[in-house]
Amino acid sequence: MPANLTLIQLVSEQTMQNLLPVLRLKPAKLVHLATPRTVARSALIAEAARQSQCQVQLQTIPLSAMPSMRETHDAVLAAIEDEAAAGRDCILNFTGGTKLMGIGAYVAASKHRVSSLYVDTQDSLFVDGQTGDGLSEVMGNDLSFTPILRALTVHAVARANGCSRITARRDWRPFLPLAEALLGDPTLERVVHEAVHGKTGLMPGAREPRTPADWLPFFDHEFALPEPVAALSVEAGLLEAGSRPSSCRLPSATRPHLERLTRERVPDFAAQYFVAVAPLQQALSFLTGGWWEVVLARKATDSGRFRDIRWSVQVGERGGADLEEDVIALDGVQVVYISCKRGGHKARLLPLLDEITARARTLGGTFTRRYLAIYETPRGRVLDNLESRARELGIRLLFPGSLSAADPFA
Repeated sequence: MPANLTLIQLVSEQTMQNLLPVLRLKPAKLVHLATPRTVARSALIAEAARQSQCQVQLQTIPLSAMPSMRETHDAVLAAIEDEAAAGRDCILNFTGGTKLMGIGAYVAASKHRVSSLYVDTQDSLFVDGQTGDGLSEVMGNDLSFTPILRALTVHAVARANGCSRITARRDWRPFLPLAEALLGDPTLERVVHEAVHGKTGLMPGAREPRTPADWLPFFDHEFALPEPVAALSVEAGLLEAGSRPSSCRLPSATRPHLERLTRERVPDFAAQYFVAVAPLQQALSFLTGGWWEVVLARKATDSGRFRDIRWSVQVGERGGADLEEDVIALDGVQVVYISCKRGGHKARLLPLLDEITARARTLGGTFTRRYLAIYETPRGRVLDNLESRARELGIRLLFPGSLSAADPFA
């Protein structure tokens, strides 16, 4: 790529239309023309590019709330002339903004014979605007998205959409034998669920302790699990062995931490408490449905369709709380969001569909693929209503029977 290249863009609310050309062209400078609605996106796109090893200088030019063709034309023309005076080559991305903005920008590029492009996310390619020569050569005669896919990560896409934090992926492979054992034997799965959340289980009705002192007695409590599940749980590091092959204990590594929180007053109590109970909650959650997430992570990997697959990650906004997401990945340049639920007659599945849409948009904007994977398949009217609403929202439903397909995500 030319070392002195400037990319001029109309900033769009559809973030990928602006991020992808930056990753492909690797310009030295970005000139963004932004309305009040899109001005915040400008810096986010530059930051996402920097996190993808593309260091850029950013200049944002403000436009009015509803720019006319003339306003946009004049702003783009001035930007082209300023960059030319500074000895820099320009390429225009006229994809974003309204049609009038696009026309104005296009005409400005034509006047100076500056190369331009349109980002076709539907067909995964850049379209030469033919306002000037050289775009194909700059892109190495390859206008597809293929050369940038390795540089594109879930984190980069999420950052461009304003999501500031995503943790690294957890390794699901150590938990796979246990997950497959539960998937392969529904009776075994129900016994395990009852052992943890049943009326006489370790924590009936999923009611967990609320304070460090309330958690402490559970470290000394052994609870029974079917022998194969107990062995696999210990092998995976999820639980500790009990006094018998069919008994287990919760992991004790954070016991001293909880004991300290019981004895002392600490300034960041909430954060410390969260860290101390996380391994305990993760163990309980895995046995009562979290294992289903590992099954989906494995299927997503085996499909060969997705990249940057992440299981059980924490996602958060700047200044806000983190939320744990089950499985997220990339399909081409689209964020893939897979929500996994055990289900059951008390599960509130219908409202979950709107939540999935909102949380996926946080990561990838409106350009996402969304799935809801339910282990216990609902029946009757509940299933009918769920399928109807899922179709309306563009969410694909997956059940255990769906996983036998060659590509369950197609």
